[in-house]
Amino acid sequence: MQVSRPTALFLGGLALGGQAFAQQPAFTTPGMPVRQAVAGDGTGQTDRFTNTFNPAIGAVLDAFLDWVDADSGEDGFDADVRSFELTFNGRVDPNWWAYAVVVADADEIELEEAAAHYTGLDSNTTLRFGRFFVDFGKQMQAHVHDLPYPDRPGVLRAYLGEELPGVGAEVDHWWATGDASALRASFGLFADLEGGHGHGEEEDADEVEQSFDDRKDLDAFALTARVTQFMDIGERSVFQWGLSGRYLPEFGYVDEANMLEAADLSNTVVGLDLTYGLDSDDGLSGWTFGAEYLLQTGDLSAELDAGLTALEVFDDDVSGFYVWGERRFDVKQSVGVLFSSFEHPEPGAPSEDEVTAYYTRNMSEYARLRFAASQLWSDEDGDSTRLLVQLTTYFGPHAHGVNW
Repeated sequence: MQVSRPTALFLGGLALGGQAFAQQPAFTTPGMPVRQAVAGDGTGQTDRFTNTFNPAIGAVLDAFLDWVDADSGEDGFDADVRSFELTFNGRVDPNWWAYAVVVADADEIELEEAAAHYTGLDSNTTLRFGRFFVDFGKQMQAHVHDLPYPDRPGVLRAYLGEELPGVGAEVDHWWATGDASALRASFGLFADLEGGHGHGEEEDADEVEQSFDDRKDLDAFALTARVTQFMDIGERSVFQWGLSGRYLPEFGYVDEANMLEAADLSNTVVGLDLTYGLDSDDGLSGWTFGAEYLLQTGDLSAELDAGLTALEVFDDDVSGFYVWGERRFDVKQSVGVLFSSFEHPEPGAPSEDEVTAYYTRNMSEYARLRFAASQLWSDEDGDSTRLLVQLTTYFGPHAHGVNW
């Protein structure tokens, strides 16, 4: 059987054992841009295997201008720097490398990720320790500015959070499953795992919020798992499927304003994702299509009862999905459409649908301009229309501990 180019690169990386190439396989999955900090490839001055800088330092600036017409009355123009991200990554020794991500927005400075990777067990096994984005589906490992569209799909924001960093440990392993496919599985154990709000978004201090114990028994740690397979379809296309899960035990809801709490709760989110990418003969243009379905079950939310004396917990099942397609004309231009539909995890399960059409222009390897138009239909908040211009610039290398 003839081995196609992407799979040959990936399997070659596995065969190199503990060498640098194996630590960052060249095999990539369809649908998500992977900005690897490799010397000489145009994405930065250095990588984590050189000592040009130790550590390598990079930055990302993500800003936008938008106009909104909403039934809620929040109309008009707004301009903001959504985030400024500073990244550090470098090799510690032949078996360890580490990275950190510090993010600043209009309200706070936050250590978003800080993790160490151990690669000394086997050529295709990695252990990760620290604070990092969980391995769930195709989107949650990525920072928002690295997504192919302006914002994370609504169903992911509602069920997992705008971002989902956790503090804990994860094991990741690859297997070659023939000449034209590969299988990857991961398992994570987290002492701290909670979905966060997006950069530049304010939290309502009067809302009922999740609460977690600072110290807990081991059986109260959150669990994550993912299995995914990549396979070449001919010489120019790649198909990927994936199954993901996140189990959150032993948490509570708290209303600080009324000093009320509901404890000993748990919920689970499971997801199925499918992605297909088709490239042209020269690899410079192509199509990408993706979809993900999510089911959330268990204790999903809480609200004050009519007498304002207790919290009523919403225990049920809700589901949702998103689909998207993108046409890449060349390395600089692409257009796409994203559609998300889901039930809110709250009493009555009000539905929300959103469609976004966008055009992306990569002015260089370091600067990207995006134009987008979105329409939202919400049973809870009413309808809204949004027009957006997004500018994202990269300074130096840009590398996170992302697995696809």
